[in-house]
This record gives sequence, structure tokens and C-alpha cells, in this order.
Amino acid sequence: MIAKKWQFESMKSDAMDKQMAAVKQQMDTTKDSATRAMLQSNLKMVDEMMSSMKSMTLEYKADGTYEEAATAMGQSQTEKGKWSVSADGKKLMQTPDGKDKTDTLDINTISDDQLVLGHKEQTGGNMSMTMKAVK
Repeated sequence: MIAKKWQFESMKSDAMDKQMAAVKQQMDTTKDSATRAMLQSNLKMVDEMMSSMKSMTLEYKADGTYEEAATAMGQSQTEKGKWSVSADGKKLMQTPDGKDKTDTLDINTISDDQLVLGHKEQTGGNMSMTMKAVK
């Protein structure tokens, strides 16, 4: 079911949510206009980054290879590698070409039209990424 092309839809990160809440609180309470402007700029940059991620696609091919394509700040990047699923179907492993490190993600949800991958963050929270099937 994973072997198809997926497009990024949204991301949820406990650590990022906490960080953004702290920035918003600081922005709301600061009296310094220069600091407020800098914080607003930081929030806008995060929003733009999340928007640009919506152009990201991941194609998992039946031959066990994958291709990730993303465009950010006018720059296009492509990553290729190998993928596999654990025997119990709960983990997705990706190894980028030319790298020794394998990224392991939890398969939280999978259906014909949606794939939700996740992992534990270093802070102990959770991160999940929702993708939709490209028709």
C-alpha cells in the first residue's frame, strides 16, 4: 500500500508547537517594537516553511527505492534511496543513497489515500507527518 506517490499535507510536532507558543507569548508581552517585529518575522518564516513543505512529494517504488522531491526558497532538491517496511508492518525504514544511517519512522495510519508517519522527538514529544496519495 505504501508503494505509490505521496504529497505532504501537514505536520504536527509537540516540540515545535511548544516553541511557537512561547514565541507568540513573548511577542504578545514584549513592549519593544524591534523585538516584536523580529518575533513576527520568525513566525512568518515558520509559516512559509510549512507552506513550502506542501510541495514535497515522496514516491515509494515497488522495487524498494524511493525519491523525495522538495522545493524551498526557490531551490529544488531530490533525495533518492532505499525503503522497506518491518515484518510487523509498523515501521518504515529509509536509507538515503550514499548514507549509512537508516531513518526509521512509525507507520501511524495507512490507507489508499492517506499515510501518517511519526516518531518520538528528542524532547520526548511526538512528531507526525500526514501525506495524501497523488492521484
